[in-house]
Amino acid sequence: MKISVNWLKDFLPSFSPDIPALVEKLTFLGLEVEEVHAMQLPDELVVAGRIEDVQPHPDADRLTVCKVAAGGHELLQIVCGAPNVRQGMIVPVATVGAKLRLPDGEVLAIRKSKIRGVHSFGMICAADELGLSEDHSGVMELDPSVLPGTPLSAVLESDVMLDIAVTPNRPDVLSHLGMARELAPPEEIILPPGHPVNFSGTGTLVEIADREACPYYTAVVIRGIEVRESPAWLKRRLESIGLNPKNNIVDITNYILHSIGQPLHAFDLKKLSGERVVVRSDVAAGFTALNQENCAVLAGMPVICDALKPAALAGVMGGLDSAVSVATTDILLESAYFSPSRIRKSARKAGISSDSSYRFERGVDPLNVKRGAECAVAMILELAGGRVTEAMECGSLPEEPCRVTLRPDRVNAMLGSSIAADTMKHILVRLGFRFAASAENGGMEFSVPSWRVDVTSEIDLVEEVARVYGYDNIQPSAQMRTTYPQSRKVPEYFPDYLRGILIGLNFREILTNPLIRRSEAELFDSRVVTALNPISEGLEVLRPSLVPAFLKVIAHNIRHGNRDLRFFEIASGFLAAGVSRDGASPLEAFGEREYLVMAITGSSHPRLWNQPAVKSDVYDMSGAVQMLLEKLNLLDKSALIAYNENTVGIDLLLTGQGESRTCRAGTVLMVDSAVLGEFDIGQDVFLAELDTAVLEEAFSAAVVYDPPSRFPAVQRDLSFILPRGVAVQKLVDVVRASDPLIRNVSVFDHFERSAEQGGERSVALSLDIVDHERTLQDERINGILEKAGTNAGKQLGAVIRQV
Repeated sequence: MKISVNWLKDFLPSFSPDIPALVEKLTFLGLEVEEVHAMQLPDELVVAGRIEDVQPHPDADRLTVCKVAAGGHELLQIVCGAPNVRQGMIVPVATVGAKLRLPDGEVLAIRKSKIRGVHSFGMICAADELGLSEDHSGVMELDPSVLPGTPLSAVLESDVMLDIAVTPNRPDVLSHLGMARELAPPEEIILPPGHPVNFSGTGTLVEIADREACPYYTAVVIRGIEVRESPAWLKRRLESIGLNPKNNIVDITNYILHSIGQPLHAFDLKKLSGERVVVRSDVAAGFTALNQENCAVLAGMPVICDALKPAALAGVMGGLDSAVSVATTDILLESAYFSPSRIRKSARKAGISSDSSYRFERGVDPLNVKRGAECAVAMILELAGGRVTEAMECGSLPEEPCRVTLRPDRVNAMLGSSIAADTMKHILVRLGFRFAASAENGGMEFSVPSWRVDVTSEIDLVEEVARVYGYDNIQPSAQMRTTYPQSRKVPEYFPDYLRGILIGLNFREILTNPLIRRSEAELFDSRVVTALNPISEGLEVLRPSLVPAFLKVIAHNIRHGNRDLRFFEIASGFLAAGVSRDGASPLEAFGEREYLVMAITGSSHPRLWNQPAVKSDVYDMSGAVQMLLEKLNLLDKSALIAYNENTVGIDLLLTGQGESRTCRAGTVLMVDSAVLGEFDIGQDVFLAELDTAVLEEAFSAAVVYDPPSRFPAVQRDLSFILPRGVAVQKLVDVVRASDPLIRNVSVFDHFERSAEQGGERSVALSLDIVDHERTLQDERINGILEKAGTNAGKQLGAVIRQV
């Protein structure tokens, strides 16, 4: 969602934002600002100019020679190739010496030049050449009231555009009005003026044949309009958020959509057979949309029809045959409320996505339908002329607002906070919730505003209180304190234990959405689990593997210059397992498995000036997996099986109940170049996909944490003569069990004579002796060593070697 700060000021006239503070505030409100784009005003040598004369170029059919008044004593001769130049236009002129920053980042310095034999003393500019928009259809036209010679920077208003990531549950902020509601109380917001329209409930202008798909529809007929170019202020508003102006009627519908959030559509009335519309869902026909794409309308897809054929795909896009053109004089203006689930399905089947469908799919404000129509009518009458001859409404809207009860005690219990009830009430009222009545046990009942379609229960109000009050303002509970156990076994929660190990191995954790695009999922497995009502085109199926979303994250980082990556994620993958048994749970038809995925790409080590860059390979990935297995005490139970030079399987030996079996734990591989191409990745990527359930089953936490002793440890060595046939490990175990103060025993020397020399074996052990209560004295140490020697002799026949 793109928001213009200047546009926002139309709703909040006193709003003078500190952009960094605004970005921080929106982010803490749950509206993450992904990008801030400040409009750069043109060079001071770019001025307004009036075209006094236009003549064809003598040696070029597509060029013209213009005489331009730019504030000087003489007219400037400028050669121009734009198709829309005409006498009397007020245009931006880059005079000699001006510097323009082109869309590709290059800087163009304007000089005197000769173009096909004709001298040119400047440049008449298009909007994209000034960095104001992406429009290059012709030169930019300024307001006729601007005087020639006025610097363009004095004519244009500087603006800041915010690109905000809006979560699917917040359709109310998909407009400048919605964003204003987040920043100010309702009484400070100025709504755009509307023209009163007397909607009739009877007539033949509108008919709704499918009330489930379209509960409410309004239509206004305006005759005698003039379709022409929009005024400069309106074009600037649309261009500030990346839209290309079309004409005054289309621009007004786009303006209302982005201004107050209500999608509109204007039909050329004379192109509608019977000059009426019918909302139907029983049509099967071909349809050409405004984007000139042909799509098949299937039964069940709501469409707007005239007396003969579909004229628009309801809530998604209008039809090309009934589109407004320069010749249009009469229009039918549509403003309606459609079922979100029906529009979502319809847009997905048609393969069309638009700004309108994006909002209808999530749910628009049903009480905004009339307001949107009235605001648009007011603008059309002002900018296009005409008169309202007929207006009709059909269907009905919810009469009573939803009511939700909030219990302040419950809020504080859930948040661990101590927020006063009056503060909660003030927060919700500021967001547009109306206090309705006091409830039992200190509760408060609120009427939910019509635009908050996401608020249906108490937990939704709790979230509103928390995000507006500020999560950073909630003080930690006094009951929360950190304690350090004397001894801690791992893992308490195995995935968290894995995360700690992988972070220690210099991998960074990522979190991806479990819903992905079908085409991406089917690159890895055809047994995908389809969402019944996907909220958008890109969130159609549950991921069968973590790899598709992983590759999208890698591609995103590479596009932004971050090429050396080490990522991991622990999450579930989902597969359709087949038809479930009769009478069994329907969940049996699906399978869920938790995976650990690791990825390495780019350089295998940090780049240094004195070392050449070394690209990662499959051995780097295999080495990282082996280090993980070593940390899990599983390396000696694992086997790496090479299928080919780019793929390695990982098997683990599982033991239990007197049996052992080998189980596949995962795979290390180099991602195929064809798959990388689907994600626009141009460098090698190496992945490891491991089954966390297998890792957890094989894992044995052989390490128990004990705090170090405050007293010094003592090391002593013992050398034994060990009979043949007795394992050295048995000697180590016997010595280790001789006394609880012996914390570690290790072999540091082993010598064995040949059979001719008697076959004697000499084993030297190093003992670590630790006492947590006192400093060890020689008497105690000697007693421990004597006990170790005695036990070794009695149990194994070992004799302490005398030196």
